[in-house]
Amino acid sequence: MPEVSVVIPNLNGGHLLPMCLDTLRKQTFRDFEVIVVDNGSRDCSLRLLRDAYPEVRIVSLDRNYGFAYPVNRGIEASRGEYVCLLNNDIELDTRWMEELLTSLRNHPDAGSAGPKLMRWHERERINVLAIRVNLDGHVEIVGAGENDLGQYDEEQFVFGVNAGASMYRKTMFDDIGLFDEVFFASFEDVDLAFRAQLAGYKALYVSRAVGYHMVGATIKKRRYRPTYLNNRNSTLFFWKNMPGELIRKNLPAIVGNRMDVFLRRILKNFWKLRTFHYLRGTAAGYLCMPHILRERRQIQEACRVTPEYIESILDRDFV
Repeated sequence: MPEVSVVIPNLNGGHLLPMCLDTLRKQTFRDFEVIVVDNGSRDCSLRLLRDAYPEVRIVSLDRNYGFAYPVNRGIEASRGEYVCLLNNDIELDTRWMEELLTSLRNHPDAGSAGPKLMRWHERERINVLAIRVNLDGHVEIVGAGENDLGQYDEEQFVFGVNAGASMYRKTMFDDIGLFDEVFFASFEDVDLAFRAQLAGYKALYVSRAVGYHMVGATIKKRRYRPTYLNNRNSTLFFWKNMPGELIRKNLPAIVGNRMDVFLRRILKNFWKLRTFHYLRGTAAGYLCMPHILRERRQIQEACRVTPEYIESILDRDFV
C-alpha cells in the first residue's frame, strides 16, 4: 500500500494536467499513488490520462459535481495513510510532498499541513499560506497578494489549510468526516478546518513545501457563481461550527459585520447584477438552516476543546 494518496479533481483540464502530473513524477518522495476524479470532462482529459499517465487511477463521474463531492470520492478510493488534495492548475516544487509529510510525522497532534502556495504568473507573490477565521465570522487568506521577502519562512500552526495543495491525515477524515457536499465548491475547506479544530486537530503551515498556482485557470464563464456560493457557504460554515458561547459573547460584532456588508451591497451597489447573486446566496444559506442545525448538533456534541481555546486561535494569522 502507498503511504500517500494524491487526489486531483478535474473538469476539462486536459491542458493543465500535464503540468500538475509531471511535477508529481519529479517528487523526491516516491511512495504515493495518484487518483484523478473526473467531473464528466468533455475534453481530452481521460484520453490523455490513459495514454500518457498510466500510473494514474481514474474515478469517472457523469457530470460536474463541484469540488467537495469528487474530492470525497477520491478520498474514499485512496489507500494511503495520508491524503494530498491537489488542484490540477498547480505546479509543485520537487520537495513539496516530502516536506508536508515530514511535518505531519513530526507533529502527531496535527491533522493537516499546507504549503507556501505562490502565484504561477507572478512567482514572487503569495497566493495563499493558510486560512484565518475571525470572531465575527469573516474569513481571510493569510499572505494573499504579498511579495515573498522571507517573512513567512518559519513553520507555524495556523487555523486551517487551503485544500488546493495540502496534505491530510487519513485518520482525521475517519474521525470527523469528509468535506460537506452541500457546499458544492467554496468554503468547504474552511468548514473542514473548523470541524478539525473543534475535534482537537491542529493545522500546520509548512514554508518549505512550495507550489505555484495558476490563479483563475479553472474558472469558467459563470462569473457570478462564486459570488453566490461564497456568500451562501460563508453562512453555512459559520452557523454550523462557531461555539454558541462565542456567538453570544460576540453577537454585536457578528451582527454588525454582516449588516455592514449587507447594507453596503444594497445601498451602494443595488444596481449591479452581482448584488442579485449576493442576495440569492444569503437567502440560500438560511434556507439550508435545517441542514446547518442537524450538522451543528452533532459537531458541538463531539467537540473536544473548550470555547476559550477556539477563541484563542481566532483573529490570528498564526496560532
